[in-house]
Amino acid sequence: MNDIESSTTATVPSYPKGKVIALYGVLGGAVGGLIIASYTSVRSVIERGASIHEVADIIVVLSVATVFGSILGLLPALLTGYIAYKLELYFDSIRKVLPLFVIGFMCTFLCVFWYILGSYSTDSAINIILICCIGGTSAIVTGLVALPKNK
Repeated sequence: MNDIESSTTATVPSYPKGKVIALYGVLGGAVGGLIIASYTSVRSVIERGASIHEVADIIVVLSVATVFGSILGLLPALLTGYIAYKLELYFDSIRKVLPLFVIGFMCTFLCVFWYILGSYSTDSAINIILICCIGGTSAIVTGLVALPKNK
């Protein structure tokens, strides 16, 4: 008759909550700092040129920017990881890039806005948008590592 028993059940793996939030917290800000430092280093090399002695300085700048990015970007990265977990996002296609960018952008915007309200300083709108775009890009790059791949 039927070879499939009625008592068998399919197990669905649970969403890796801890992995997603932890990897976003650890990597999110570091990736953002690395993006900023890479941009400024490449721009500096293009404008002034670089000798072999300046390569070591560039590596130091990238390392320091990664550490400071981890510290400054910790809150928006953790918030992005938490929202990605709550929405149970999977990185299984290129279509997931836009939602990750929007989540990272908005989380960074909330943190920058919160900072501006607390310090009573006003920054230019272009700088705020650029910082938020870096947060969105960091969310995408971190999502490649942190989010599960198949649903």
